[in-house]
Parts: sequence; structure tokens; C-alpha cells
Amino acid sequence: MNKDNPRVIRTKSYLKQAIVELLKTEPFENITIKAICEKAAVNRSTFYAYYTCPRDLIEEIEKDILSKLPDYNPEGNKPFLESIIPFMQYIKDNGDTFSILLFSSADTSFGEQIMSAVMDKYNEFTTYASPDDQAMSFIFCINGVVGIVREWIHSGYKWSVERVSGFIVDMAFRSVGMDPDKKPSGINQC
Repeated sequence: MNKDNPRVIRTKSYLKQAIVELLKTEPFENITIKAICEKAAVNRSTFYAYYTCPRDLIEEIEKDILSKLPDYNPEGNKPFLESIIPFMQYIKDNGDTFSILLFSSADTSFGEQIMSAVMDKYNEFTTYASPDDQAMSFIFCINGVVGIVREWIHSGYKWSVERVSGFIVDMAFRSVGMDPDKKPSGINQC
């Protein structure tokens, strides 16, 4: 089956929505393939055409999210803030999914996956002499950002997308001693 087929994309979307809805009321370990299929209005053979278990479905949701992490080009004319605003809007638009992944038992390793993805994506922009220093900086920045996002979701998005994006960029850059208003020049950053 072609993964770009609109029908496949739609069916997978129904399955993803179904597991997110179920996770609002049930712990992950209690969710069955049968329940997912009933909620998505698809049969079990359709589920098995794409996934082997509910964990596969969660992992694909996480992979989708991580693929949307904003790119950063310190040599470009576009400030990083302009790259993060659409990602923060994506978080807000998909708040149920993020709430499930950040607050539920669906996957306790999602934070670690975010950490790894961010380190891989932005690693080339850092100039730490020590890998340990670099790792600690990323841990500090990412845990701070995840904490802000969790609070933002938990508060019902009491801050605008632009405000929370600006705050995250400002605090992340400052936490590593960089002025967020200046173009980077090989200075340590998240």
C-alpha cells in the first residue's frame, strides 16, 4: 500500500485520533486494538495493515511530531522565532495529542525522544569543547521548554502562540549565554 495514498493517510489519521481519544479516559496498558478499531470505525485487518500493536501507533504519532521540529539556519535572514511560531501553533492545534504524550502513561520516553531529536537537529550549531557540557546544556534547555509547553497546555493556552514562542526562544538562548536578538556566531545555543 502506498503510504502517500489519501485513503491510507485518512485511515491512519482516524486510528491516531482514536487512540488519543481513548487515552483521555484509559491508561495506555488498558487500550486494546479492538477498542481503537471501534473508535476509529475501521476493522482489525485494517489496523494490522499498518501496525502490529497500539505501541506502533503511539510511536508513529511521536515520529510525526518530531518531524515537525523547526529548522534553524543561523546564516539565514529568518530569525529562529519565526521558525518556532508555526511549531508552537502546531502544538496548540494538536493539544490533545501533546497532552496525552506529555502527561499520560502512553510513553514515558517521549521526553527522551524529544531530547535526542533536538540534539541531533541542532548539534551542529554548538561549539562546546566537552560533549558532557553540550549534553547538559541541551538537557537544561529542553527540560525548560518541555516544562513551559506542559504549563501552557495545562493552563488552557493562557498565553498567545507568539508570546510563548518568544519566551521559549528568549529563555533558551539566554540559558546558554547568547543574546536572542543577535545573529549567532558560533556561540553555544539550544
